[in-house]
Amino acid sequence: MKKLILYFLALIIAPSLFAQSVSFSPKVSKSQGPSTFYQLDAKSNFTNNTSDSVFEWEVIEISSTRTEWEFGLCDPGNCLVNLKVGSKAEFVLAPGKTGEFKGDFVLNEKSGNGSGKVVCYLKSNPSIRDTVEFILNAWVTSIKENVVSREFSLFPNPAKERLVVKYQSQSREPISMDIYNVLGSKIKSIQHAGFETEINISDLQKGIYFVRFKEGSKTISKSFSKSE
Repeated sequence: MKKLILYFLALIIAPSLFAQSVSFSPKVSKSQGPSTFYQLDAKSNFTNNTSDSVFEWEVIEISSTRTEWEFGLCDPGNCLVNLKVGSKAEFVLAPGKTGEFKGDFVLNEKSGNGSGKVVCYLKSNPSIRDTVEFILNAWVTSIKENVVSREFSLFPNPAKERLVVKYQSQSREPISMDIYNVLGSKIKSIQHAGFETEINISDLQKGIYFVRFKEGSKTISKSFSKSE
């Protein structure tokens, strides 16, 4: 009887001892947006099906149509920027847990296409590994930014019903600000005075929009996302 019990226990325990693996989902993650975004990112979940918790990842490929773009990566414990092929980092993820990876490109206001491929493996056994690829596309918008003001900000972003504009105007008169969609169509206009203006955007559909205005010879534009 004791032998029979040990036999069944072995059948139960054996799979957990030998079926060790890690996996990304999805293995190819794509994202896109306008070039006016500061950065674009794509996400993938990494699952640890091993009995260990220390991992290492390495950038094995970076491809971009723009030399101005910079590749960055966030693992479940760190965020690193301006990575190159061969860049590495360690992180910890408990057995049976899933953590998020996020690959991104800082766009530097340039449209184009780019991808970054990363391999992640168990530190104690590098043969247990999986690979993820982040593919990003930034398109040219019909809203042209001649000058981007660092003092101009929108929050929250994404916004649901209310969007707050912060900008210290040099003019004593109210500034006319316009909201455009990604196709370049004007959606609405508002008057901004002082430093802060709240805009009701509850009537806008979910998507990406731009707040654009002129002050003197400068044209200033900034994007925001409308959520449901």
